[in-house]
Amino acid sequence: MRDPSTIAVGELYQGIRHEHWQGKTYRQFWTWFNGRCIEIVGAADAADLDALGIELLSVRDAIEDGGYMVPSDRLDDVIDAPA
Repeated sequence: MRDPSTIAVGELYQGIRHEHWQGKTYRQFWTWFNGRCIEIVGAADAADLDALGIELLSVRDAIEDGGYMVPSDRLDDVIDAPA
């Protein structure tokens, strides 16, 4: 992966930190996250797409570990402070 993609993935990791989303809804989080991923993939060089895909899956793992993976009926729930 080249520097712009590496920087963008690093920014995603920063952006998923809980303090950014506390008090907002899961829907807001997922709207931001999915939109940002589309932007990152759209700006990437074709040669970087495989490596970028692997990195984005790692971010998804971090999201799952952070408790943001919720069923669709909870998307409008507010994200609380960590327990």
